[in-house]
Amino acid sequence: MTTYDASVLRQIRIIVRQGKSMHLSSYVTKAAMCAAAIPLLAGCTGEQGAGGAAERPASWKDLPVRAGARDVVHTDTDHRSYAVRITVKSLVRGSAEDMRGARVDKELKGMVPHYLSFEVTNTGRKKIPAAYMVDSNFALNGTDWARGEEVSISGGRAGGVDLPCADTAPKTLAPGDSYKSCVTYALPKGVGVLSLTHNADGYLDEGGAVATWPVEGGLKAASAGLAEPGDRVRVRWDSHEDGVLELPATLVSVRRGSAADLAGLDLNLNEKERRGVPYYVSVTYTNPGPKDLYTDQADRVRLLTEGGRQIPGKTPFVLDTKIPGCPSDWVARTISPGDSVTECSIHLMTDAGDKPFAVGFAEAGRPRLVAWRAPLH
Repeated sequence: MTTYDASVLRQIRIIVRQGKSMHLSSYVTKAAMCAAAIPLLAGCTGEQGAGGAAERPASWKDLPVRAGARDVVHTDTDHRSYAVRITVKSLVRGSAEDMRGARVDKELKGMVPHYLSFEVTNTGRKKIPAAYMVDSNFALNGTDWARGEEVSISGGRAGGVDLPCADTAPKTLAPGDSYKSCVTYALPKGVGVLSLTHNADGYLDEGGAVATWPVEGGLKAASAGLAEPGDRVRVRWDSHEDGVLELPATLVSVRRGSAADLAGLDLNLNEKERRGVPYYVSVTYTNPGPKDLYTDQADRVRLLTEGGRQIPGKTPFVLDTKIPGCPSDWVARTISPGDSVTECSIHLMTDAGDKPFAVGFAEAGRPRLVAWRAPLH
């Protein structure tokens, strides 16, 4: 049987991180994925630069993350849960120069690396068999609500200087033991950091428990780029048959509902979501023509929170369902050129410490969201 060292398995997790719904039955299966992905992510079998030996560049900046410990649950790819305590130590923004001399995928060249230092403690009674996977439940959230790309940088900075951010996680972690480590995230130039989040169930936008480490000033920076409620914004939507269309869209309202509103509805909610608070988001779209427009844009809407989460909407499987506070024509239909339709989506807030802040539309072919400030009612 083929064996793989910790560095290979570590890079596998990086590759599959953005698609957590694609859980695989074993790390050996994912190791085969990593081997095939080497041309896409250089250094798949290499380690990051050694920590501590490099002189810190003057261009680096400490970000004001609200550091501290959070007791969380780590869920691995085999759906096994472990109690851990994560203590964020620091978050440092590097420079694009760090990426120029390093061996990284060409699409990351010119992006800005951010170095997150943290400590992990096993507070449970079970040994964690893949301790280097704990931070796979992390997300670094940009002020555009897009997530930073977790990367492995090998080769050092231009001029041969190593990067002081080493991944030092062990293969296993016994009860009561701890380790300190550092991971690197890349963000586009000009994008700040809103927060760091950890999701207990391993799915970034589902209803599991969320731990948040905000970055001071991040919410203010994110707010600066928002459209106002009632503003008409053209959003890119993939109609499939007619390709990508630009639809004039207007955020109408964001209303807080009650769990009682959803009683008996077939919404495919998990246990955490059933205890959550529903928010109803209504957006009006106009058909720019020249053909009839099919009404199913609501699945692109996200409720954006102060903590940096993107909460997708849910719609009933029974199309003629009526929900108080969320008026919508659930029956799929078409509208004529020049006509408008208002669609309502249901978004479950599961974290009492987080709050809705904005509404985003995930555009076709673009990584960033079009977003409005949320008018809460």
